[in-house]
Amino acid sequence: MRKKSIELNKEQNEKRLRIVKRFLIIAGIIAIIGSGIIAWNRSVTDLYTAFVLDFIGMSFLCVGALILCSFFLYLIFVIVVFNPQRIKKSSVIKFALGGIVTLLITILLLLITTNEARKSIQDMKDYSNGEWQVKDLLVTDVYRGTRRSTGVLIETSEGDMKLHWESFLIYEGQKYRFTYLEATNTILNVEVIRD
Repeated sequence: MRKKSIELNKEQNEKRLRIVKRFLIIAGIIAIIGSGIIAWNRSVTDLYTAFVLDFIGMSFLCVGALILCSFFLYLIFVIVVFNPQRIKKSSVIKFALGGIVTLLITILLLLITTNEARKSIQDMKDYSNGEWQVKDLLVTDVYRGTRRSTGVLIETSEGDMKLHWESFLIYEGQKYRFTYLEATNTILNVEVIRD
């Protein structure tokens, strides 16, 4: 009888291990695909294609992160509910608290991802319909990132804005006329304002 329960427990542990490996493999593959799409986006010269590729790449990365969170939630669920290693109750309670924190992080990540996806879709619609904003703004800070990065983050009086590639150097402390999409503050065109 004891041998049968040990074999059953071993079989269940192997099944759980296969599930865990699948979570990690799927999350890894999705993250690699998302990273590849974002890297490919650096060589694109068409702005609409850059929007679409950025949206797809970030969606893959967010889904990969959600699958990774699901991986941790599954492990914590198995430890808290089934406790196959027969750990102490005090440790199980710690895992349960860790599970609650992981669940809150997962929900927060899901809300942020959904909000950003909605904004990106709205921007793609606005770009297709030619609905963009034009404003003269003072640049307060410019962040160009690493050498490989083609994107530029620009801080203005209206908030942070994103430029996919610089056609000329933008300097802080100067005014420029920005044509941008409102939902994500993605800059379409920059013109120097001459006084």
